[in-house]
Parts: sequence; C-alpha cells; structure tokens
Amino acid sequence: MESFLAVLLKLILAGLIICYPIANVTAQSDSTEKPNLVIILLDDLGYADVGFNGSTEIFTPNIDRIAKNGVRITRGYVTHAVCAPSRAGLITGRYQDRFGASRNPLFAPKDSTQGLPLSEETLADALGRSGYTSSIIGKWHLGAHESLYPLNRGFDEFFGFLSGGHHYFPEEWTIRDKTEARAQWDGYRTRIMRNNGRVVEHEYLTDALLREAADFVERHAEQTPFFLFLSYNAPHTPMQATEKYLSRFDHIDDEKRRTYAAMISAVDDGVGDLYETLDRHGLTENTLIFFLSDNGGPTFDNASDNSPLRGFKGDFYEGGVRVPYAVSWPAVLPKNLDYDKPVSSLDIFATSVAHAGAEPSNKPDGVDLVPFLTGENSDQPHKALFWRNSDRDWIAMATHNYKYLNLTENTVELYNLTKDIAEEYNISIEKFEKFQEYVALPEEWESGLISPVYLGLLQNNQYNQENPDRFQMTSIYEPDTSPPSVPEGYELVWSDEFNSDGVPDERWWNFEHGFVRNNELQWYQPGNARIEDGRLIFKGKRERIKNSNYDSESSDWRKNREYAEYTSASINTRDKFSFQYGIMEVRARVDTTLGAWPAIWTLGNDRQWPERGEVDVMEFYRIADEPTILANAAWVGDSRWDVVWDSEKIPLSDYLEKIPDWPERFHTWKMNWSEEYIKLYLNDELLNKVEIENATYDDGFNPFRQPHYILLNLAIGSNGGNPEKSEFPISYEVDFVRVYQEKKAETN
Repeated sequence: MESFLAVLLKLILAGLIICYPIANVTAQSDSTEKPNLVIILLDDLGYADVGFNGSTEIFTPNIDRIAKNGVRITRGYVTHAVCAPSRAGLITGRYQDRFGASRNPLFAPKDSTQGLPLSEETLADALGRSGYTSSIIGKWHLGAHESLYPLNRGFDEFFGFLSGGHHYFPEEWTIRDKTEARAQWDGYRTRIMRNNGRVVEHEYLTDALLREAADFVERHAEQTPFFLFLSYNAPHTPMQATEKYLSRFDHIDDEKRRTYAAMISAVDDGVGDLYETLDRHGLTENTLIFFLSDNGGPTFDNASDNSPLRGFKGDFYEGGVRVPYAVSWPAVLPKNLDYDKPVSSLDIFATSVAHAGAEPSNKPDGVDLVPFLTGENSDQPHKALFWRNSDRDWIAMATHNYKYLNLTENTVELYNLTKDIAEEYNISIEKFEKFQEYVALPEEWESGLISPVYLGLLQNNQYNQENPDRFQMTSIYEPDTSPPSVPEGYELVWSDEFNSDGVPDERWWNFEHGFVRNNELQWYQPGNARIEDGRLIFKGKRERIKNSNYDSESSDWRKNREYAEYTSASINTRDKFSFQYGIMEVRARVDTTLGAWPAIWTLGNDRQWPERGEVDVMEFYRIADEPTILANAAWVGDSRWDVVWDSEKIPLSDYLEKIPDWPERFHTWKMNWSEEYIKLYLNDELLNKVEIENATYDDGFNPFRQPHYILLNLAIGSNGGNPEKSEFPISYEVDFVRVYQEKKAETN
C-alpha cells in the first residue's frame, strides 16, 4: 500500500501539467467576426435540476435552449467544490492553486489580499485588449477591497454585490455600504452596487439581474463585440422567491424544494429575456454562450438534487465538482449534441480568447473546445483534471474513464465512471496498473501550486482575532469620528471637527451678511449654518427676505433688489486664522441640486481681489448647464480686472458613471501647498497642479507666497444655475476642516 500511495502522489503532483495543452489555444483569424461572449453561471445548482439533464420537476425551457442550440457537456467540471475558488479558476482560466486563491475569501473590505490576487488577469482583462466591452452582473466574491473591484479587474461595468451571497428581497438590504458592515454576513444585506457605487434597487434580486443583463445587450448591440458575465447567486441560500415563481411549483410538496425550484425558474425567465434581446438584434447566431454552475448542489442547504452523482458542494465526489454544463454558438458549433469527454470550466477562458483574437498574459490551463465539439479533434480535451483542498489535505483526479480520490491519510479511492457514475464501487487495488501511464512527467511542474494566500471562510474566527480592526471603517455617508491621520513629517496646526452642536465657533469663524458677490440669489444670514451631529450644515432655503440695504435708485445689484427669494450662509476665518503652506483637508458632502453652488476656497490676506489670489479647492456649479467640479487658482494678469484662471473642470457625470451615489457620500478635498506649487485633490486623486511662480507680479509680489484664510459657503443661483424648479431646502455638509504643516526642525 505504501508503494501504491507513493506512486499516486507523484502522479498527482506531476499530473497538474497534463491538463495544460496550450497548443490548443489558437488565435482567431482576423477575417472571422469576433463572437459576443455570454457566461451564465448559477450558484449551487444541482446536477439534475435543469431540463437538459433530465429534470421533469423543474421546468427550464429557456436554459434548455442553450443545449438544444448547441452542445450538452455531460461531463462538465469546475475547478473546486466551493464558490470563490471555482470562480477564480473560471475567470482566470488557471487552476486557482497556482496563485493561492483556493479558499472562499472573507468579506474584509479593508484587506487587499482577501480575493483574487492582482498577479492574475481576468478574462475581461484579456478580452478588453481585443476590443471587447465587458460587464459582470450579479455575484463577484473575488474581493471586497476597492483594489479588487470588478472595474479594477478588467470589467467596464458592474451591477451586483461583492460578497459570497445576498438576500433577494430589497427590504432586507438595510446596510447602505460595505463601510457600514460590522460582521462577515453583513455583505448579504448591503445595497446593490452599480460600478463602484451603490443604488437603491426595488426589484427581487434575480429579476433585477436579468433586467440589467438584457439592458447591457440592448445598449451594446450595435457596438459588438461584448462580454457579459451573468453571475447569478440563485439558487444559493437564503431560500427566497416571490409568489410569481412559487406559484409555478404547487406540485412540489417540500417547501424548501419548491422555493429552490422557483429560484431557478426566475433565472430561466432571465435567460429567456436575454435570448429575446439577442434574437431581436440578430446577435444569437454569433454569440458564444456558456451555461454552468460554480459547484454542485449543497443538497441539505437548498434541497438541490445531484442524482445520479454521489456527493454535494464541498467534496470532490462527482456531485461536488460535476455540474450542468452547456455551450452554444450556432454559427460554429453543432446543435443538440451530447459530448461525453471531460470538459473543464477552465476551457471557457481558453475558448474565448482563442476566438476573440486575444493574447492572455498568463498561460491558461484550459483548451479551446471548438475543435473538440465540432469533431475536428477526436482526442480527449484533457488527459486528466485535478482538484486540491489544502485545508483538508484532499486531492482528486479524473480521466476519461476513471476518478481517483485521496481524502484520508491511508485510503485511496478509484472509480470507473463509465460503469459507476455514482462512485459506489472502489476498485483502487485491482486497477492500480491503469495509473502507470501518468507517472513519468516533468518534475518542474511538481511545484506548480502554492498554499492559500489568505485565510478563508473556515478561518473567520482566526482572522477576526488577528485583525480586530477588520470592520473599523468610517461610513461614507456619515461624519468621520476617528482622530486625524497626520501625514508623515507634518503636524496638525489647526482644525475644526464641528463636534459641538450649535453655531460655528466664533473664535475662528466670521459670518457674511446679505448679498455679497457674483449676482447670486441668496441672502447670507447666520441662522442658515448650524452644527448638528458632528457636521456643519449649510441650509439653502426658498424664503423671501427684505433687503435691509434696499435702494431703488442704486445701480448696485446688492442694493436695488428689494427682496431676496433665497437664504443661505457663508463663513470665513479672516483675521482669525490663516496659514501659509501646508496641507488643508476638508471632508464634505455637496448637494448637486440645480441652483446649488457650494465651495471650499481660500483668499490671500494682503491686497484686493484678484491681486490677493484665490484657491478654489472645490467649487460645484454648472458650465453650459452641465454639473461640474472645479479645482482652480486665480490671480491678476496684465490689468486690474484681467483675471488669470488656472482651472480644471471635471464633469460630475465622470464620477456618477462609476459612483452613482456620489452625491450621497462624503468626499475629502485636499490642498497641498508648497513654495513651488499648489496641488488640489479629490479623494486622493490629483485634479490640478498650479505652478506658483507663474503668478509672480512685476513688483515681485506673489499672492500664493502669503498667508491665506479659509472660506466655506453655499451660494444659490448665478453659476449654480436657476433654482426656480428645484426642491428646497438644499444642504451642504462639512465634516471637518484640518490644516497640517511641516514639523519645524528642533533646536537646542
């Protein structure tokens, strides 16, 4: 027995290279039209629970169309028996053990190592270089840190959630963002993401995903090629379905099984809508569609059925890694064909890049399936497929006929899958000779796998102990109560955290009164600025105020208006605090309502405007009716009113495209000021760099080499746009203002 185990261990280690016939990944001819690509991945689907695998209990006519229009893979495998490792293998085309992503990552929003390593490129990365527009809709589960988001992993669009599962009913999405999560399973209750932001969604989750999938195809139908990764979380727990789908399965008595069937039926409707959209645009013929599950069904959790297979999600028997699998490409592949040789989810990557004319950066472990499915190549796509669970010290291997498992220290199992699909009869002793042909392989590939690079779901408690600050994050929607993070080499010289309710501290702040500048509509008054719940809130109101300076004969707009129709507030630190050089940070939430013109700015202490110099750390207003964020500096030019503007103008739409809830969030604006330059940032993104020497006047005076004081205000009208049809009140909220300066050298 010891000799037998030793030989088999060498086989397993060396055999990892067998399944890597990279020669089968061939670039598509430039003369062939690139296909659109759709991957439909279900979560925890049982092998027997679709019509094309024989189900008469759960009706899946639209899913079955994929198999009827193409090929049913009767021996379709994934690379692991649980969600995230399987998805990591699929999306990279490489065994996940090659790069250590062999565990379900934790929902750890602060940890950039908890997910798909940045060393790996995704299918979206590779296809993007070949002109594809890519979207993932649904479950991500490959990292909750911002660096691991889908838009940072090659995808152009994302609608879904980051965690390993999610509640399906919108009323249960009570956590606004990952920054408000405080436990592992809170990821199931977050609001849905669109790109890098959050949206308020009202539909049953599966319905929302199918809506977004059809919409993606609709929007890109004339801009092919596209890649759509429709990554459902159904029928993963929790078991939740609407009456629309439950009513279809009154013939199922078991409540859990009925709900499970309803969840699959919802997916089937979505596949039907997707097909309808493809058909309507004439795209079906040249769209390559893959359908599969990420692992076998967890029969006890969701009442799935893996028969006739043995096992379930989490183990390496067929029921854990052999899944419903179909592929359709009407322009190329035969129709209504059963293919019975082992096929892997790894092959999705290899097939896709081969026919998209894309060159992957990392060598894939899969093969281009097309020659095999068309009959051009009658060989086996893979001599063997492999699985490893390093936490449990499990290894398994499948060939065309046989399945080998080493699940305990002293026991090996071998099954003839051709005769024993249910893996009932262990024939390991009598069929030992069958494995001899796989032993002599290149030794360098024996070290081709690495250990897991992160603690996973099974190590959740250990991770919490090692990372007690795991969920200590400031909500993007609430004031930051944590102490200031002082930049290295600097010290905090002044700040206002606005933590005491009431009026702004009169030691530091002055109020402006009445009509002040720019033909704005508001009347500034102190009562419109109050500190509440850790923030300074400027309120813009629609209310009529008598102009106390009214003079009907005056040519000054400040006096010839009898009334103001709006009120707001403006404060500044003039003669109370000013600074020269250093870093100023302001965290604020701006109202983007038409008519609002909030600002964070500074003015020089000496001379009149514009000679004194102005720095607009943030201005939000309309340019040609387009909401815009500005980062400016201004000084005088050749004459008194010749104003030089060094300005960057960023349309708000640039932010909304990636962060739809941008107006709901607090953002940090920063001014980094030295003798040579002023750099203006938004959330650490450099918006503008102003070379200070350019502002030196003929008399040698430079407005940016003198102290400046700080202004915060919410204007209404003028460059903010016409507020006539806007809803009031509007608000501008400031969380804190902090000023840091370089530490002075210590002297004896």
